[in-house]
Amino acid sequence: KPSGPRRFGIDDLKAPRIVRWVVKSSELAAVKAKADKAGVTLGAVASGSRKRPDGVLLSWRYTDPAVTVADGLVPFFIDWGTSPHPALTAAKGATLVQLRAEHPDATRVQKMLGALGLDLSVTQASAAAIVATIDSPLGRIELR
Repeated sequence: KPSGPRRFGIDDLKAPRIVRWVVKSSELAAVKAKADKAGVTLGAVASGSRKRPDGVLLSWRYTDPAVTVADGLVPFFIDWGTSPHPALTAAKGATLVQLRAEHPDATRVQKMLGALGLDLSVTQASAAAIVATIDSPLGRIELR
């Protein structure tokens, strides 16, 4: 058991669901400035790293993923720098077809995403959700 709470509120989950998403960017300072100007709090830019089992060191810079905006519908941002992107070694077989969101205040969330230059569709719903449509070897599935 970890010494503190797990990121993204995982300890409080009652059922599996997508809790956050991340956007790749090589311009973190510009993204953060754009967010600040629009009144969207992304959190500080920090550095992180980890070593893969094959010994390759991955290092990155990112906006603080602990800062949650609009129930996690506003992403955090990551810059992989010169590290190989983890998707290059990820398991094959599934393809993201669509990502969309739902929120009780869809208009406000859509404006925040637009201010960050993100084109994620947000529809009105009773609860916040990130919805991924995926093509898999077992057919098309929807994860939320």
